[in-house]
Amino acid sequence: MEDDLRHYVHLLERGYTPEDALLVTTTKFPDFEYEQHDQEKSQAPQTVVAPVAPTSGYNPYAPSQDISHPLDDLKSRGKKTWSVVQSKLEDIDLQNLRPSRKTVIVTSGVIGLLVLLSLLLILANQSGAAVEGTWMNDQGQLFRFHDDKTATWDNDANAQWLLNGEELVVVAEHGEREFTHTLRVQMSDDGRAMWWMPTSIVDKEGTEYTNAPGYSPACSMLLKSDLASTLNKYRMHDENYANKTPGWCEEYID
Repeated sequence: MEDDLRHYVHLLERGYTPEDALLVTTTKFPDFEYEQHDQEKSQAPQTVVAPVAPTSGYNPYAPSQDISHPLDDLKSRGKKTWSVVQSKLEDIDLQNLRPSRKTVIVTSGVIGLLVLLSLLLILANQSGAAVEGTWMNDQGQLFRFHDDKTATWDNDANAQWLLNGEELVVVAEHGEREFTHTLRVQMSDDGRAMWWMPTSIVDKEGTEYTNAPGYSPACSMLLKSDLASTLNKYRMHDENYANKTPGWCEEYID
């Protein structure tokens, strides 16, 4: 079996759909054509290759499930609160309203509520750049960042993450070893694309793997799962963000 066909079959075994497996294989083997191997596959011992059925564990190559959007819920609750405040204000009879200490206190409370509500709505509207959520890279891998600061990173569903400005730190286990990944990150204005590049990968013994011979830094673009639930959908949208790649990433984009 040729290397390109072996690569294609391996992707199917890992859970890729035939369409996504073909996209990834042609990226690595441009001359690969699936139709050329139909007859050969029918004569081979393994005549049928079916994608592995999903297991109860995390499958980084399967389409992502719909995820909740707590900030959207916050917007909805904020709008409902604003409607209640408006109705209360409309019920006030300004003609018969007498200025009193009680009135001042109530008015101050309403103003304070409006200020708090405005701040909440501003935070909700500016939350598009949040790391929380599910992201897909150009190889179909999924990365999940939860609001409790846990993450699904590679095969570790109990990884920990922390965002400090433009630096994302992820502590995850690979096999029986723990590594701390430090990445430079930047979000698109709409918060649906993220670029990242590892600047440090250190194990618990302090070994820095980015200094190893042959290591080459690479910058990747990830898309939010509402755009890229499958690799094919990723390909449909990645060009929309190509001209928004940060300058520090362009030299190392993979």
